[in-house]
Amino acid sequence: MDALRLFWIILTGAIPGFLATWLGIGGCFLRIPMMMALLGLPIKTAYAVNMAVISLTTIPGVIAHYRSRHVYSRGVLTASIAAAIGVFLGTQLAIWTPSSMLKKIFGIACVGVGIYMLYGAAKGRGKIPPRVTIDEVKRLEAGPKLFALMFFAGIATGLCGFGGGIYYMPILNALGYPMHIAVGTSSAEMIFVAGVGAANLTIHGYMDIISFIGIGAVTLLFSWVGAKAAKTTKAWILKMAFGVLIGIIGGLVALGFI
Repeated sequence: MDALRLFWIILTGAIPGFLATWLGIGGCFLRIPMMMALLGLPIKTAYAVNMAVISLTTIPGVIAHYRSRHVYSRGVLTASIAAAIGVFLGTQLAIWTPSSMLKKIFGIACVGVGIYMLYGAAKGRGKIPPRVTIDEVKRLEAGPKLFALMFFAGIATGLCGFGGGIYYMPILNALGYPMHIAVGTSSAEMIFVAGVGAANLTIHGYMDIISFIGIGAVTLLFSWVGAKAAKTTKAWILKMAFGVLIGIIGGLVALGFI
């Protein structure tokens, strides 16, 4: 491996990894375009590497959420099974879809995510959600309604190559999950579901092991750094800026510039 490629791998792990935990956003929206632009990976390989990285690097955060009593086990089980089936179908669709069309789908999804982030940042400005643990709630939705919604979210996740949190979180919130429990439950779900998506793409030959190992290791390190920085940073303005950035990147991918 030449020095320049090693530098790009470190950069691709560091920036999305840091931003993901610092700003509480999904690093995949930046990681996938960076892998395509800097490492020259085809979009389907970038999807596989991204999902594998998410499955690996989410583990430490989920352990912390579990210890803080923010993971609703019944919800994780239902959501994970449903979303995993959906992600399997979604990644199959991604495999069958021409790369040029896949870039347009990914780009349009990023533009939508950017708008969603701008709205969420503006709406949540200065607000700190109360911390609620699973010991304080009697029962949360873990039945057919959650299963159906997560199934369709899984299809969208697999087709766009995302980690899924951008879809899973709104669903859990809409079903009445308190914010901290929604974050913990969604994160736990992503470990298994992203792993299924990565495995399906890998079986079909879409994986770059060196990129996965390098980006995964750097992401783990910078996710920890970002989590430390998040404790002392008010990030709603940066979230809005990131929403604009993702929208621009998504547009460039959809138009074929990346």
